[in-house]
Amino acid sequence: MFGYSKVKTYIILAVMALGIVFAAPNFMPKATYNALPESVRAWLKPVTLGLDLQGGSYLLMEVDTKDLLKEKLTSLADVTRSALRADKIRFSGLNVADGVMSVKILNAAQVNQARDVIRKQDNIPLSVEAKDGVLTVSYTDEAVAQMKKQAVSQSLEIVRRRIDELGTKEPVIQQQGDDRIVIQLPGVQDPSEIKALMGKTAKMTFHLVDEETSPQMAQMGKISPDAMMLTGDETGYIVLKRAVVVGGDQLQDARGTYDEQGRPAVSFEFKALGAKKFGNATRENVNRRLAIVLDGKVISAPVINTPITGGKGIITGNFTVQSANDLALMLRSGALPAPLIVAEERVVGPGLGEDSIRSGTLACVIGLAFVFIFMVVVYGFFGIIADLTLLANGILLLAVLSLLGATLTLPGLAGIALTIAMAVDANILIFERMKEEMMLGITRPAEVMKRGFAGSFSAIFDGQLTTLFAALFLFMLGSGPVRGFGVTLGLGLATTMFAAIFINKLLLMAWVAVKKPTKINL
Repeated sequence: MFGYSKVKTYIILAVMALGIVFAAPNFMPKATYNALPESVRAWLKPVTLGLDLQGGSYLLMEVDTKDLLKEKLTSLADVTRSALRADKIRFSGLNVADGVMSVKILNAAQVNQARDVIRKQDNIPLSVEAKDGVLTVSYTDEAVAQMKKQAVSQSLEIVRRRIDELGTKEPVIQQQGDDRIVIQLPGVQDPSEIKALMGKTAKMTFHLVDEETSPQMAQMGKISPDAMMLTGDETGYIVLKRAVVVGGDQLQDARGTYDEQGRPAVSFEFKALGAKKFGNATRENVNRRLAIVLDGKVISAPVINTPITGGKGIITGNFTVQSANDLALMLRSGALPAPLIVAEERVVGPGLGEDSIRSGTLACVIGLAFVFIFMVVVYGFFGIIADLTLLANGILLLAVLSLLGATLTLPGLAGIALTIAMAVDANILIFERMKEEMMLGITRPAEVMKRGFAGSFSAIFDGQLTTLFAALFLFMLGSGPVRGFGVTLGLGLATTMFAAIFINKLLLMAWVAVKKPTKINL
């Protein structure tokens, strides 16, 4: 049919029809779109304008590095306790307070040995001072500064992953000063959901339950230094072993799902090393309880009925669908090294202003009109076909951006403009190749078109491929608007190839089949 098989023709028409459907919300009046059923609006969404085009929310988050130092020292105390016992060094009074860790070595002859053992427990430089058998351990000023710098850098990347996994929302996320992060969210007038997402460190660990110590005993002080008491909504107060069976840093993936009773839950999968640790722990502790701890709170403490060797599991609890999906997102993006505190919050207006937006839109329309006129003047009827192909390309690109829930900013508009230029270039290559075939003596219209498309394909493909490499590097190495430009450009290249090769050819072959021309005028 028109130079294609019926199946291929129907596929092309179906893709175009879907493109029109998904792009339609962008051309609907707001009142008309809001009148659509909610089930329809869940699938059909317009492209959201960016912060520079429509305004949004501004958040200034501060990385709380004070808790970071305390957590590092507490972790150091845990490993020090085990290391001193392993080397049979008698000690007492191991505790953390006021930014230092202190421990009393009971045998004066073992003080220097204990000092060396402690220094080996961390690759970060430690200051260890001894006085009357008491070792006072702290991190050097340089080490503290380096930890804070690394924490802010990690927080910046994790915030970016939590807010924009696909690189389509184009938030502005950047560091300000030594310990602050600026977040600009286009189109978000109520940032409470984002604040809730950023306010959780999402540090998950697995611990064995201390079956020998009851919460009542722990409250009376009868608790081992190797144990700790936490609480949870389902478990109440519960005593756990301090040793971490496996940490959230070993997670490979996490997704919102449902348990056997149809309740919202979170499924997770470990990396190879984490799966091995988890499998060994569950194999050696069958019929014991294993607690899942998130940000210092016990989510659940199920009994290990059988060894879990596949590296996969499920977290159940008092989840809603939204909270399960939020937790899965936070676990996927990684735990924050330190809590984030909202230092400033405000709603901002459009950065460009109504006049600038109107002028920019007018400029785009005028530029597109000149392209359409140029193609018609130079190529006549074939220019009209090319213009229709450009419109189809624009509709498909808009449909894909809408389907992904993308946010359109000025860099994104630049990517669309470049896509239009590439699409025009593809049509020109095809038409010029058709001219060359006619100069070689080929006159039958269908054959001229067939050779024109076949002969120009390699040039079109090479041009799109080299630009695609640039788009991929922008996506992988860039962030925020730069990454959004790469996404828009990459998607535009895909729709350009489809429109230039398939839709353009289908229209031309349909014209040949209906009109049956004896020659082509180019």
